[in-house]
Amino acid sequence: SDVYKRQDKFCAQFPIVSVEDPFDQDDFQSYAKITQKIGKHVQIVGDDLLVTNPRRIEMGLKKKLCNALLLKVNQIGSLTEAIDACMLARKNGWGVMVSHSSGAVSYTHL
Repeated sequence: SDVYKRQDKFCAQFPIVSVEDPFDQDDFQSYAKITQKIGKHVQIVGDDLLVTNPRRIEMGLKKKLCNALLLKVNQIGSLTEAIDACMLARKNGWGVMVSHSSGAVSYTHL
């Protein structure tokens, strides 16, 4: 498909190290394909795809949808759940990027 060829070409021409949510959160086929094609040298980050949810992370691992998690405490609801999500991703060799909560909640202790 043209979209994958463009992604390959773009990543070859520029020093792209990370791509976040390149497709719709339910387009598993495209996520798996792009991760397979460029995931060895580009971090494919799941944000809306994974929503810091261990069940979604497990699915992402099983289907090889991405290779990194965007960790947002406000997506899952508690620090404990966010830590569990982080540990699951790290245990499986994924990168973890930590994001702020977009102003929805103030976690001054972080």
